[in-house]
Amino acid sequence: MTTYAVKAAAINPSLVKKSINLREKTPEIRYVSHSSQAVRLTPRGRFITRLAVITSLSILLLSGFAAMTGATAGSTETAIPTPYIKVSVKPGETLWSIADSIDSNGDRRSLVADIVEINNLKSPELQAGQKIYIPTRP
Repeated sequence: MTTYAVKAAAINPSLVKKSINLREKTPEIRYVSHSSQAVRLTPRGRFITRLAVITSLSILLLSGFAAMTGATAGSTETAIPTPYIKVSVKPGETLWSIADSIDSNGDRRSLVADIVEINNLKSPELQAGQKIYIPTRP
């Protein structure tokens, strides 16, 4: 120990007082609670704190809304129209008459087959007021 103190004194005399004795116990660390000294914010600090909380909640709310609606940033694409229209069957209408009113020049057999498949119809008979989906054709 003395050699360390002598070498430390030769380098820097102020280190002599701070020389370490390894045989001594290390000092206990005490944690002092400052509960009686609460943090006090100035009016400006309170304003900035409230502004930060309101801003972060607004951003969170808007991003959640955008995620739920499917919005994308900078999207120039238009919404894709649904390939089906929903119609209510009128009294006396059949699948063939509906297919003829939609596509009078084309092949009605494929349109009737599509209507049956899309609506999971067990039979080609329709009831008045029944709602069915009709494929739109370009």
